[in-house]
Amino acid sequence: MTTANDKLVLEFKGRTFQKILLVIFTAEWTALAIDPVYRPEWLLENYLVFAFVLFIFISYKKLQLSDLSYLLLTIFMLLHQVGAHYGYMNVPVGFQIRDIFSLSRNPYDRIVHFLYGALLAYPIYEMLKRYGRQTGAWLYILPISFIITFSATYEIIEAMVAWVLPEKEYDPFVGMQGDIWDGYKDMLAAAVGAIISTTFILCSDLRNKNKS
Repeated sequence: MTTANDKLVLEFKGRTFQKILLVIFTAEWTALAIDPVYRPEWLLENYLVFAFVLFIFISYKKLQLSDLSYLLLTIFMLLHQVGAHYGYMNVPVGFQIRDIFSLSRNPYDRIVHFLYGALLAYPIYEMLKRYGRQTGAWLYILPISFIITFSATYEIIEAMVAWVLPEKEYDPFVGMQGDIWDGYKDMLAAAVGAIISTTFILCSDLRNKNKS
């Protein structure tokens, strides 16, 4: 598996691991798209997915990433599709976690927000390192900044949806579950995930530097 430190194989036909990831995501997306619990929410949750996947295909030759980055992106997308299918506040495994830890709400959305920061920090780090030519502290500060910015932007999009749609359509999408601070907590979860992930990246880079 290639990482941010490895030279990449430019041709897609030579990247078997990425083909496997594509097949897995396509299979899950197709299965969960057939009969989602609430189609309007599924569509709202997938608009950004369509745009993101389209961006990856269009920019693939110029902005390729390592196998590790694509693996982390795929894991997040798989988790997101589960939330889109059931509705984030109605994912069955979330209710199981709620009952085990005696929580007041289904925590699946909060967990995915945390993993959003934790999983996407590395691909952003790699893009900055490989194409942005960033070095030093900025290589570790900017991924956290981008994660917080993207998370805040998503919360703004959710708020805009809440303004224009009927309650029965926007409430499952926003998924506040009665918590007026839900959006802020989601952003905090993403930021914490990004900080933890970036800290591991920094420690790994320092260890590799000391070895060399």
